[in-house]
Amino acid sequence: MEHKLDEFIRHAVDAQPVSGTSLIISLYGDALSHRGGEIWLGSLSALLEALGFGDRFVRTSVFRLQKEGWLAVEKIGRRSFYRVTEQGMRQFPPRRVENLPQRTTRLGRQMGFAVAGARRQARTGAAEERAGLAGFGQIANNLMAAPTHAQTDVTALLGELSASERVIYFRADYPYNRSEQTLQQLVAECWSLNEVAAGYHEFILSFRPLMALLRETDDAALTPLRCFQIKLLLIHFFRRVVLKDPLLPDALLPAQWEGQIARNLCINLYQRVDRAATDYVSALAESTIGSLPAPSASYYRRFGGLPRDTF
Repeated sequence: MEHKLDEFIRHAVDAQPVSGTSLIISLYGDALSHRGGEIWLGSLSALLEALGFGDRFVRTSVFRLQKEGWLAVEKIGRRSFYRVTEQGMRQFPPRRVENLPQRTTRLGRQMGFAVAGARRQARTGAAEERAGLAGFGQIANNLMAAPTHAQTDVTALLGELSASERVIYFRADYPYNRSEQTLQQLVAECWSLNEVAAGYHEFILSFRPLMALLRETDDAALTPLRCFQIKLLLIHFFRRVVLKDPLLPDALLPAQWEGQIARNLCINLYQRVDRAATDYVSALAESTIGSLPAPSASYYRRFGGLPRDTF
């Protein structure tokens, strides 16, 4: 008889299409980036096999990620080892997913960059797409803005895209509170907050039942395999929402915003399954130097703090 946890896992996989490249990046960002960021292709296939993703699915996805610069390959004999690149880590910053959001209650300082040039659309489309993942929204035809952002991240992004000469990056303040309602309306449209809110709501509806299942499941049934599957799916679906969240100040968010509820749910579930899931990865994953190194110190600061006595 199928266990209720297996039923939940199968339903989560089947409920909506799962991109192979996105799922693998979720695995790298969550389980491997803090442990050297490298894995043998055979280990990667073994980890994803139990979720129903075959070797051909994994190989095709890894090839695409390598071609797009997310992964780099090192061949030792007949074995291929894939490492996440610096470009890949910049496009999926784990800290944005795993750390508590630094929201403020005030509008505070705004940042933005304007794109100059008559051929703006053709020459800066990639920059605008990447900026959107970094929390920027399109507030005018040639202007994007974000409420908070590290300047070094923006300059690195522009340099990587060879867009530094075509983009004007500047900071601005918002001192005029009387137009706050108009600003809220503009922000809701430019950052597609309805779409982000819907994503958080769907995540809560999908994973809240899992909390009850974990409470009623004894430790013997909560195997390392099941914990790994749960953790990977949890991070994968949470990442899909949170990377679209610009982390706007509370003053600009709609009423009944569910972002923090979703994050707290993710934290509680993650802390419940992490230790066994990490043991499962340790047992199956192999790098160029053999077993994966133990997680770095930063790993244990994730999601509100994790126990360190497993290793």
